[in-house]
Amino acid sequence: MWKLFKLVRSRRRRRSNKIERASRARRFTSLPLSVSVHACSICGLQMLNEDKEASLCLAKEEGINIRMRGAQRRVLLDVLMMCWGMGTWLGVNGIYVQLPLLVERLPEGWALPSSMVLAVQLANVGLLVYGFLQRLRPNSLDSYYIYGLLTLGTLALVLNAFLYDQTSVIGASERSMAFLTLTFFAALVGCTSSVLFYPYLRHFRDVYLATYFVGEGLSGFIPSILALIQGIGGEPECLPVQNSTLIVPHYPPSRFDSTAFLLMLGALSAVSLVSFITINKYKGFNSERVTMAAAAKDEEATTEWPELLAPQWVIVLALMAVLNALHNGVLPSIQSYSCMPYGTQAYHLAVTLSAMANPAACLAGVWLRPIAIKALVAMLSMTSVPLLYILATALLSPAPPLYSSVLGEALVVSYPFNLNIHIPINCLWVADLYEYDANNYNGGITFFYLNNLSAHINQNSLSVSSR
Repeated sequence: MWKLFKLVRSRRRRRSNKIERASRARRFTSLPLSVSVHACSICGLQMLNEDKEASLCLAKEEGINIRMRGAQRRVLLDVLMMCWGMGTWLGVNGIYVQLPLLVERLPEGWALPSSMVLAVQLANVGLLVYGFLQRLRPNSLDSYYIYGLLTLGTLALVLNAFLYDQTSVIGASERSMAFLTLTFFAALVGCTSSVLFYPYLRHFRDVYLATYFVGEGLSGFIPSILALIQGIGGEPECLPVQNSTLIVPHYPPSRFDSTAFLLMLGALSAVSLVSFITINKYKGFNSERVTMAAAAKDEEATTEWPELLAPQWVIVLALMAVLNALHNGVLPSIQSYSCMPYGTQAYHLAVTLSAMANPAACLAGVWLRPIAIKALVAMLSMTSVPLLYILATALLSPAPPLYSSVLGEALVVSYPFNLNIHIPINCLWVADLYEYDANNYNGGITFFYLNNLSAHINQNSLSVSSR
């Protein structure tokens, strides 16, 4: 979700350039300027509202603190913006926090997260489809695409609630094709929202960016809370089969099953769809919209393309590639193997707490000032320590160091949490400095192959250790 937060900072930088040009122009004229000024809660700047046509973030005069409150806004529109933003990454985050229960019931076992990561990364094809449709129908409205995307995401979650445990035989092994296919369609919403949802927001005053981003943060926070309430029921027990010498694992039931959890996500996604329909159709919000001319001015770019050839750009782009690959591809793929020796409870806490840390880190990254490149490289080097520990526990599973101690369990739970705090903040700072977004597909597909090539070895080791 950090992809959208960095756009707030880039817009603030573009507008500060406009302000500087405007202030120089006003030195040569004595004409009065009559405007009404409102506070911009997401940028921490003031907003210019001329006859409710344009809304430009303005810094206050020198020596005066920037106001953070007092913006004129519609509370109902704020609520609807939050509900709409909640539907962006709801499917991906919700299914991710459900993995501790799904790995026990689906045939992929502990290799399921890597398969899910691949399905999510493949959903980036939605960007290509959207670009192709824009070329075919350049005059079509974005609102129609958003209708279809949110409807598709809602249907995918509802269908997944009933079909997630259906398997298909591919080659000589069972695969959860229904679950992975529906996860792909649910992920289309989040992967495409970066280029589809945010441009639509330019039609409204900038003060509503804050509530939209709060809603996007809820797309990870609410599923995490639901997962904590759901629980896992306890650690599995090996029990003998009646009239047999076989011993099979028995999984205690959680407070409610995955079907109920996915139906809750489907209901929340439906709320997001209804909220957007209301935002787009309700004429009572016309006073909060801006004209197309003002919206077009907001899209002006100020970055010079020759700057991309500077040596600093090469370093920053490499940092972005590493951060995205680790955060969105590597960590979710190996986390199941890292937490395996410590039990399902440790995996459950590691997943839910790290999912809750991500939106908190994104909110903090918006307000914290970016640091210098050298300090950023140092922080990235520090994050490699918990990453290496997670990699080590995954490779040495099912008997890594400290696997039988409370300290080892605390480390394997806290390290993903710390990584989900530091990596999004670092990504936001890099994006703020250079306004660039890197691709994370390579990390996901690489570790998909690595996980599945060694999946049978780890599964056999787990079976031997459990016996």
